[in-house]
Amino acid sequence: MIKTMSGTNDLLVEITRCMNFNSNEGNPCTKIVQVQTEDDYQVPEPWSGDLENAPILFLSSNPSISSKEKYPRHSWPDDRIIDFFVHRFGGGIENWTKNGRYILYKDGTYSNIWVRYWGGVRRRAIELLGSDVRPGIDYVMSEVVHCKSHDEIGVRDTVQECSRRYLQRIVEQSCARVIVCLGGFASDAACQIFNIPKGINISEPIEIGNRLRYFAFLPHPNAYKPRSFAKCLEGSELEHLRSCVNSTR
Repeated sequence: MIKTMSGTNDLLVEITRCMNFNSNEGNPCTKIVQVQTEDDYQVPEPWSGDLENAPILFLSSNPSISSKEKYPRHSWPDDRIIDFFVHRFGGGIENWTKNGRYILYKDGTYSNIWVRYWGGVRRRAIELLGSDVRPGIDYVMSEVVHCKSHDEIGVRDTVQECSRRYLQRIVEQSCARVIVCLGGFASDAACQIFNIPKGINISEPIEIGNRLRYFAFLPHPNAYKPRSFAKCLEGSELEHLRSCVNSTR
């Protein structure tokens, strides 16, 4: 099994038990929290994979929600929640997904349709690593807003609050030298938190958590426009990212 340090586990649990989820109405998270009406709600999603060791960190807007998925609920104990997110793509107490693309349903079956977003991220990781990849090990996925919703409901209201609370701390705990921001919400949040100029393809190196990091910016994998590294970056920029990623493997 993947081993994680207690500091990372503490942050993971803090996000899943975020105080804003159960606070009174009126905070910026109210709209996205109200997407769920069950008392035993699906917890905010901190990240999926081995944050401390994966060489690439992908950031997007917020996770999509499914009523059918066997996904951590508020009633789950912390150790089971940690296992789900760290071992979501293999090595956990249950097979939480199949082939890195299909989600486990509450009835014990797996979805027949693969998660389109996961497939898109996998293709981007292959571009950088030059071979097939292992989700959760070669790359980790996280978001700038951690509560789940449909069609990014509530993200615009919540993104500043959520990214302020957690984004820098997630990057600090990450091993990744390359952080790939997918879509406008993730790109804008990263630029604000880390003081990165907007409109660039790759940032200058930024020291975060005693490591030099490079931020790359791409459209969301579900966007209807070119979204690969090869089509959105200059050849020299892509080669630079590849060298950075492979230096940490």
